[in-house]
Amino acid sequence: MDYTNNLLDLQNWMMVHHRSYKIIFIIGLLLLFIFLIHTFTEKFRLPSVAGYVLVGTLFSSSLIKQIPFFSEEFIDWYAYLINSFDFVTILAVSFISFTIGTSLSLKVLKKMETEFTLIILFESIGAFALVSLSMLYIGKPPYLAILMGAFATATAPAATVLILKEYGVQGIFSATLMIVLALDEALALVIFSFVEPISLITIDPAQALNIVNGFILPLVKIISAAGLGLAIGYVSQRYICFDHSKKQKIFLILLTVIGGTSLSIALHISPLIYNLFVGFAFCNFAKRHIGVADLIETLTMPLYALFFILAGTKIQITNIFTSSFMIIALIYTITRLIGKIGGASIGAKIAKAPNSVQKYIGFGLMPQIGVALDLAYIVQRDFAHITNTEVDVAVIIFNIILFTSLFTEISGSAATEFALYKSGEVKQRKVYNKRA
Repeated sequence: MDYTNNLLDLQNWMMVHHRSYKIIFIIGLLLLFIFLIHTFTEKFRLPSVAGYVLVGTLFSSSLIKQIPFFSEEFIDWYAYLINSFDFVTILAVSFISFTIGTSLSLKVLKKMETEFTLIILFESIGAFALVSLSMLYIGKPPYLAILMGAFATATAPAATVLILKEYGVQGIFSATLMIVLALDEALALVIFSFVEPISLITIDPAQALNIVNGFILPLVKIISAAGLGLAIGYVSQRYICFDHSKKQKIFLILLTVIGGTSLSIALHISPLIYNLFVGFAFCNFAKRHIGVADLIETLTMPLYALFFILAGTKIQITNIFTSSFMIIALIYTITRLIGKIGGASIGAKIAKAPNSVQKYIGFGLMPQIGVALDLAYIVQRDFAHITNTEVDVAVIIFNIILFTSLFTEISGSAATEFALYKSGEVKQRKVYNKRA
């Protein structure tokens, strides 16, 4: 009876405060900013993701609280409305994982030489090890250190791929970089799928870490998500191949990604791994080109933009401008870049890759925002019930990922151009002409 009364009170309260109208208003306002940011960044050749995150920061609850003429009731309502958009992040991360999967071609994997394997392993393990050890060195608890190490393995391909497409390069260096980017994201998801449960068990006094919950159970969940993704992806792409209607293709893709994500969540397996393997199935099982990439790009551009803006709202402004945070962010950024650039170079040298790949492949692996944000939302959900930690794990990870990504998104594009020029695949004159 109390439950029914509380539910009715909540429904009446929402109706009185016109919750649905306010959500529509916020969506309209965000879409206006998306249009303005996209127009500005496209004109001046700036990474649009950084613009979205910056605007999201302006909409963060921590900044809204500092405005004196907003009442406490308005601030509480605003925070509630922003948090009610969490479904957008779930949809966005699902489509991001699906897109990554569509780039994992079996033809490429079969031809994979030792060169690619060593580059990916060394740059991922290098970033994980250096970040984790540096966090332990400055006194951070083990559960946070290994989590941040897992986040450091992720690389965002979007900014780098845009540069490669812009210059239309097709040399050995750029081809190697594209393969490394695609496989790096898949490896980052797998690493996180093992590390996050271990981190969670480490700080939960009700659990003890052992071989079952630290390795076997995560492995079973990964295999289950992969199997489900392959099965549903295979059936879905078969129907799409037989149906030439664009509308039917769109409906089926949405059903496959969103419906499968819901099923994965219900089964307590990773929706990211599920969608990764759905994309893999679409890429490799289809007997003819089905045009998924074009459809997905059209469908998801506004969704991704909203995702990055909403991620920006998670930044706690008051926590960023402190000496302790700046030290953590600086150490994280430096050790991650050393691990990525140095590890990729070492792996390429051991594999005796071409000289240009050995020297410059790591410069294309700097950007991070993307899958790292997907994983941050998972941490926010899974660590919500943990109260015996020194810090709010989700808050500090969101702040570090978003704050440092603003730097890596901008500098990463410049670093990729530098690498292309030094590798000899882009002429100096062409670079300056493009910028003119």
